[in-house]
Amino acid sequence: MNRTLLIAMVSLATYALLNVAVSAAVAFVWRLKVRASGAGVSPARRAEQLVWLRALPVAAALMLTALVAIPAFSIFEPRGTTEEPGPLLIALALAGLLQLAAALWIATATAARTYTLSRRWLRTSVPLEVDPPAGVPAFVITTAAPIVALIGVFRPKLVAARTVIDACTTEELLAIVAHERGHLRARDNLKRWLMACAPDALRWTKVHQEITTAWHDAAEDAADDVATGAGSMARANLAALLLKVARLTPEASWPAAAVSPFVEKDGLRRRVGRLLTPPGAPRPASRMLAIASAAAVIVVATALSSPALMKGVFEIIESLVALGR
Repeated sequence: MNRTLLIAMVSLATYALLNVAVSAAVAFVWRLKVRASGAGVSPARRAEQLVWLRALPVAAALMLTALVAIPAFSIFEPRGTTEEPGPLLIALALAGLLQLAAALWIATATAARTYTLSRRWLRTSVPLEVDPPAGVPAFVITTAAPIVALIGVFRPKLVAARTVIDACTTEELLAIVAHERGHLRARDNLKRWLMACAPDALRWTKVHQEITTAWHDAAEDAADDVATGAGSMARANLAALLLKVARLTPEASWPAAAVSPFVEKDGLRRRVGRLLTPPGAPRPASRMLAIASAAAVIVVATALSSPALMKGVFEIIESLVALGR
């Protein structure tokens, strides 16, 4: 096998092996500590923490593969090699390729569904005029379902059904716009899309759904805080508005991941209860992810600065290539 193809197989196999290992570590940490560590942390900080936790298997596997494994193998593998890979390396490379292909398929399909849904909603839309302006492209749409949502990945748009517009006062519309603006500023639709198509082993486990659900709840709470600030009256008014819009909105299944609806009945009780409870003083968020990130950077920097360590990495990879041959 020529050297370029062998390096490509090593890259895929290393990525697959590393992201399985980091996914297992993330699942362990989630079960052990992070799942129960959100009490008292501000929703915006909690959402940020969960995004980084969910991204860790992909980020760590990519960084270690690109900055340590590939350079080590490229430097020490003799040029002109005709080495044949063993069955374990082939299996791991196929696993890595399947992970990346599945992620690409999910990303493409989700983006296509989002685009189709957006076009259908916006085909007969008119601009939504509010004062002050929405700060995001906003449209009134004609649809059987009374929908209010931020839709799109890279250029999100706020859409609101005519039935909702007619049922709400100007102050209520401004509260809806402020909530969705919170999602826009946090780029929540992009984060939702990236988590939905993460190319790692974690996405096939229950932990993936638990982390993304916890992130979704935190992102909704953070957007509620943007819409209300610390005012108890504004929080009570938003709670009443959520109930009002929920009564208009049927149970909906969203065919695209890149949608942030104003109300989802699954989380309605929790959101209303939180808004009607006086907020406590937020405590500092856990530093576990910052420590893990710093440790990963130190490992990479140490490997890159140590020829002996890079040689050791090469020997491990070489054993993997030859295993079972």
